[in-house]
Amino acid sequence: MEEQLIQRLLASAGVIALVSQRVWPARRTQGSALPAIVVHRIDGGRAYHLTGDSGLSAARMQIDCWGDNYASAKKTARAVIAAMSAGRWSGGGVRFDGVFVEDESDDTFDEGGQALFRTRLDLMVHHAIG
Repeated sequence: MEEQLIQRLLASAGVIALVSQRVWPARRTQGSALPAIVVHRIDGGRAYHLTGDSGLSAARMQIDCWGDNYASAKKTARAVIAAMSAGRWSGGGVRFDGVFVEDESDDTFDEGGQALFRTRLDLMVHHAIG
């Protein structure tokens, strides 16, 4: 499922215009070009009913939008929201029934003497595999 979310971002003209191919799972390489996006799975599990696994899942995904200034991080986050929010699609054996932005926050970090800015998006991703 995570791979398909990344593919969705990489298929968005708005996202690509800002980050090119800089969309990664789990971590961003220190010193890499900005803006960039990192996708993390925070939690989630399968839904069950009386006869077993329903095939449905819900996952909380964190999408970090990194920039070398506040405006860059925010612009990238807005492109991610446009590509994902309330989305329904299928691809790569995964059916996405709904992607919802649950939370958004901003912070800043120091990387080798340079300030980096991050807008963090928490998404709830309702999906089925298979």
